[in-house]
Amino acid sequence: MLLRAIACAALLVAPAQAKQPAPAELPALYAALEKADTVVEGSNTPKRTLYVFFDANCWFCHLTWKALQPYEKAGLQVRWVPVAYQKDSSAPKAAAIMQAKDRLAAMRENETKYRAKSYDGGIRPARKVPPELAAQFEANAKLMESFDSPGTPTLVWKDAAGKIKVEIGMPHLSLLPAITGLPAQKIDDPEFDEFR
Repeated sequence: MLLRAIACAALLVAPAQAKQPAPAELPALYAALEKADTVVEGSNTPKRTLYVFFDANCWFCHLTWKALQPYEKAGLQVRWVPVAYQKDSSAPKAAAIMQAKDRLAAMRENETKYRAKSYDGGIRPARKVPPELAAQFEANAKLMESFDSPGTPTLVWKDAAGKIKVEIGMPHLSLLPAITGLPAQKIDDPEFDEFR
């Protein structure tokens, strides 16, 4: 687990270009992704839908969440796909989000209260992780790996031509218009200086 977290952190400091799955495999993988149970955030009538695999404790997932907020206001819908591998509290935090009456509010609580010094999502972990949710998180992780991704965040979308695209790691801000299909949005937060 620690090695995966270290690998995730290392690849996300400078986003990596992973080997993509064979083009023939992508439609089936994307179809499976469309069936995943997610936290839906953003527009109800989206100009584009973006899937993001995330761990509730992942610093770079948190940054991705923050960077995508203005794009959501501009017409993006993000479907957050939970995985749980970075810390022992990852699965209980993901379970707290997925079991919440209002998943979107729970996701926002996790991100707005994120503790950067300890790399901890801000939501209180669930006391128990039901076996079906643990199995869901594992299935999501296997699906993420099927896109040849070693860690979170992993972004998957269809471009304007319907071609399935994958970006691993916190994207550089200059890539967000291509990923979201929307004009560049203003992001002044100094936390993003290394991603400009």
